[in-house]
Amino acid sequence: MAIPSHVKYLIIGAGIHGLSTAWHLAENLRKSGTGSGKDILVVDKTAIAAGASGIACGVVRNNYFQPAMRRLMAHSVSVWESDPEAFSYHPVGYMQISPEVMHADVASIYQQQKEIGYPSVFIEGETDCMSYMQGIFSDWQAKGITSVLHEKKGGYANNTRSIYGLARKAENEDVRILTGVKVTGFEKDASGAVKTVVTDQGKIACDQVIIGTGPWVKQIWDMLELPKAISIKGRDGQMHHDVP
Repeated sequence: MAIPSHVKYLIIGAGIHGLSTAWHLAENLRKSGTGSGKDILVVDKTAIAAGASGIACGVVRNNYFQPAMRRLMAHSVSVWESDPEAFSYHPVGYMQISPEVMHADVASIYQQQKEIGYPSVFIEGETDCMSYMQGIFSDWQAKGITSVLHEKKGGYANNTRSIYGLARKAENEDVRILTGVKVTGFEKDASGAVKTVVTDQGKIACDQVIIGTGPWVKQIWDMLELPKAISIKGRDGQMHHDVP
C-alpha cells in the first residue's frame, strides 16, 4: 500500500490505543454520516502489536482506586465482552486476595464498584476468606488472607491475538494500516498546529494527528518540541513549577 499524500486523521502507533481509536473513530464517522474509515490512516514503525501491547499481561479488570478510572474500566470491560472471540478474551473474572494491610483499600474499591453496579463479591475475615477460596481451589493454603474481592466480570485476553483482532475491526471499517513506516518529524503551520507528518517513506499531510505510541511517546514529544518541564497543581492546591 502506497503512502498517501493526505489523510484527514493520521494515527501513530498500531497497539491497543492506536487501533482502538481507529476502530471507534471510523465507526462514529460512519454512524454520524461525517466520514468513514477511509479517512483514517494508522502507521507504525515496526508492526501491529510490536510494542508494549504485544507483551502486556492481558488482565482485564475493574480493580483501581480512582472512581473515574473505575467507570472507564467498567465501560472497557463491556467492549471486551462485545466480541470475545475477535478479541481473544476469556471472561473468567478477577480476584484480589489480600492481607490485612490492604483490607481498607480493597473495601473502598468494593464500595465504589457497588455504587456503579459493577458485580463483585467481598469476603472479609481470615476464616471466611479461607473457606471461600477453598470452595474454588480445594488445595488453597495461603495464610493471613483477610479480604477477597471477587469481580464477576473481567478476565484476561491473549495479548497479540487481541490486538490483531482490533486491527481487523478497524480494517472492516475501511481503516488503512501501514507498518514499517517510521515517523521522523512534523511540520507545523504558523499557529503551531501539525499539518504534515514526516516519515521515512515520505510526507503525509493531515488534518488531525493522534499519538498512540505508548512508551515511545517521549520521542514524539521531543519531535513536537513540547516543553521539557511543566507546572502541576499538587493536592495541597499549590503549584509546582519546572517539573521535568
